[in-house]
Amino acid sequence: MPEIQENIGLADHTTFHIGGPAKYFVVVNNLEELGGALKYSQKNKLEYFILGGGSNILVSDKGYDGLVIKISNSGIKKKDNLVEIGAGTMLSKALGDTLGAGLLGLEWAAGIPGTVGGAVYGNAGAYGGEMSQNVKIVNVVRREKIKKLTNKDCRFGYRTSIFKEAGYDNKDIIFSVILELKKVTKAEIDSAKAVIKKNLKKRDGKFKGLSAGSTFKNIELSEEEIRKFKDKFAELPEEFVGYKKIPAAWLIDQCDLKGKTIGGAKVSENHAGIVVNAGQATAEDIVMLISYIKQQVRDRFGQQLQEEIEYVGF
Repeated sequence: MPEIQENIGLADHTTFHIGGPAKYFVVVNNLEELGGALKYSQKNKLEYFILGGGSNILVSDKGYDGLVIKISNSGIKKKDNLVEIGAGTMLSKALGDTLGAGLLGLEWAAGIPGTVGGAVYGNAGAYGGEMSQNVKIVNVVRREKIKKLTNKDCRFGYRTSIFKEAGYDNKDIIFSVILELKKVTKAEIDSAKAVIKKNLKKRDGKFKGLSAGSTFKNIELSEEEIRKFKDKFAELPEEFVGYKKIPAAWLIDQCDLKGKTIGGAKVSENHAGIVVNAGQATAEDIVMLISYIKQQVRDRFGQQLQEEIEYVGF
């Protein structure tokens, strides 16, 4: 049975560095420990929340009135171009290990602070790549037994999956994932590393300060919808019309909100799509600023922004 801790502050376990205490908290490294944690939650009639790297979430100032289970299994097994990776493995380690084995597929993940499990959960992506492109099998724990879900079973979409969908009985816990990657030459790996270096430099320019990553999803429109938008707002860059996608950051920037603050929360001056903890921000500050941003964008452009981050304990 893993050690169950009480009243553990969650701010130290999130990239926002915001959040009150978890009533109960446990770190699990294997199936046996996960099973023990789930039995504890059942016995004590506790809701539970699965925590990975702590990015893409905002924890309430009140904390979480249940059991937070931090998944920390981090094994990586390679066989030809298939790689099984523990859900608690940081994406940075997964990328480094697979590149070292001459495998491509995770280059887009460079600089993303989350775990592999979290990346599957939210179908994380950047620079034209996303987790769903390489997922072959997701091993989940369902009623304390391992079940295998195929890529199709996971119902991946833009920054979402079956694990995140509203109304889904979210009792499947991502434990490991099997990725199908591409075996390439050393020259191709070296070329990929050069691209990764450029992308990391771009990310360093955007992600300054304490944040949960991109706060909002970009807005996807049909060809007809985005053409109508362009007709109404001629300032929309033509490249966005081609993508049929409007970056949330562009909408927010057009509302002149860079640097806008509420309490300790601030719209990043480096990238308008990111809300940062500028110092001693509360979850309430973040929520109020997000609400203000959404209102401003809705009033000016008639578009409803949706958060990419998930609210915990609210």
